[in-house]
Amino acid sequence: MMRTDRIRHLILFLLATTLLASLAKADDVPQERRGLMLGFNVGGANAVLAYDRFGTAIEREIEGGSGAAVRVGIGLSNSVVLGLEGHGISKKDGPEELSAGAGLVTLTWYPGGGGFFLRGGVGTAQATLLLAAPVGADWVEREGDAGLLGIGYEWRLGRQFALGIALDAVGIEYQDLPGFEDTTLGFGSASLQLNWFL
Repeated sequence: MMRTDRIRHLILFLLATTLLASLAKADDVPQERRGLMLGFNVGGANAVLAYDRFGTAIEREIEGGSGAAVRVGIGLSNSVVLGLEGHGISKKDGPEELSAGAGLVTLTWYPGGGGFFLRGGVGTAQATLLLAAPVGADWVEREGDAGLLGIGYEWRLGRQFALGIALDAVGIEYQDLPGFEDTTLGFGSASLQLNWFL
């Protein structure tokens, strides 16, 4: 576990150093977003799972997970990108394991066509969850409805490439299971974002 944390911190340090070293030339490249866009995010994520277990409300915090996202979109203008995105979280801690993913239709708005952006989306989600006793449960490919809100900033480092940072929050409401009702999962991620505008 300590080795994994050290590797994660080293990767984040190297990525942050690369970002800072590249910012000096970022202002020289115009923000053009018309056409096809491909991208992905990678970073850390935390989650909160809430459910009603046979009449008892339970809330569990899940910290120190890994978050990622992939996207494909079309730039409708320099300020608006319509996309399809997949966002996910993964965490394994001893006998407990959580992996959840959401597929969403998103709209990303860059006010004034600059680097700052706001993102929203709706879609569906699936999750696999294994909880230890006394509330042990194994959910496999459980489906639900999902929503996304995000905020961030990106720097254009080339005519077709942008590097950015993003904070995303995904909320999921799952279908009821026997003994598990009103089940929701919310996860947030802080990530490095890489986008290609083709």
